[in-house]
Amino acid sequence: MKTNLPKMLALLAMACAAEAQTSPYAATVNGEGIPRTFLQAQVDHLVNQRGLGSGGMTQPGEYKRIQQEVLDQLIVQELLWQEAQRRDFVVSDADVDEQLEKMKSGFDTEMAFQFKIKEGGFTEETYREDIRQQRSAQRMVSEGILPTIEISDEEIQEFYDANIDKMTIPEQVRARHILAALKSKDEEARALAQEKITEVQEALEAGGNFAVLALEHSDGPSATQGGDLGFFERGQMVPPFEEAAFALQPGEISDVVETQFGFHIIKVEERREGRTVPVEEASEKIRPYLTQQKLQTIVETLIEELQATAEIDNAFAN
Repeated sequence: MKTNLPKMLALLAMACAAEAQTSPYAATVNGEGIPRTFLQAQVDHLVNQRGLGSGGMTQPGEYKRIQQEVLDQLIVQELLWQEAQRRDFVVSDADVDEQLEKMKSGFDTEMAFQFKIKEGGFTEETYREDIRQQRSAQRMVSEGILPTIEISDEEIQEFYDANIDKMTIPEQVRARHILAALKSKDEEARALAQEKITEVQEALEAGGNFAVLALEHSDGPSATQGGDLGFFERGQMVPPFEEAAFALQPGEISDVVETQFGFHIIKVEERREGRTVPVEEASEKIRPYLTQQKLQTIVETLIEELQATAEIDNAFAN
């Protein structure tokens, strides 16, 4: 008798798929199930957040990739929750209550909160459990892992030497300015702005106080601070303004400078020369940065170890 092998294989695949669908779980992690209904709600919520609903998906297999992405995250959350329990880092009911109230405070009504969590596939009870799981994992990391991380002076020096080009503070000036803004692009507006800045310049030459004149006449948002722009470095201002400002010494006042915003008069109050930050000063930022890098590596390694030793049955695995 002739056998239609491709057809038999197709029927077998359909039978296996149908059998898999009888399980209420999308995956089990060491015997703990992740419900299909919850996964579906989470996937739909993410699809809507990314604006991919109503025909927004254009790539083949895109929905399946999102589905697997969400399930992978839920599996990792379950693994970390189980590990937090094993290490005795489960947060208290009071902690869960506090976090839940913080969440609710971000909504105008209780109904709005309930609607939002329902979108993600939660009831209030399961949402509380989700908070407990995530907070417990965070506690395990912050109290059980982070305090064990040490950054040596040698590691800081090595990072400093490898990134010495980033350990510099460029030259800076602190300046004030008075702006006669161009109200429009026509010649009349230009003439009015030039007339205004000329009057201000004459008042300065007569001994007027720069900050007071800026407060009274400048069109810029810094007028309320007497025209004070604070410290800035090269590349932060438009080129004509920057060129004039960095050419001045403290106490000096520029001639009228024209930019696309109008006409300016600039006064430099202070200058800071560029310098390389010493390692002792830079370490205040290097140490926490390296600590976070180590923490991320340790957590990633922990997840890999948990995945390798756990019994995970993923119904959507390829």
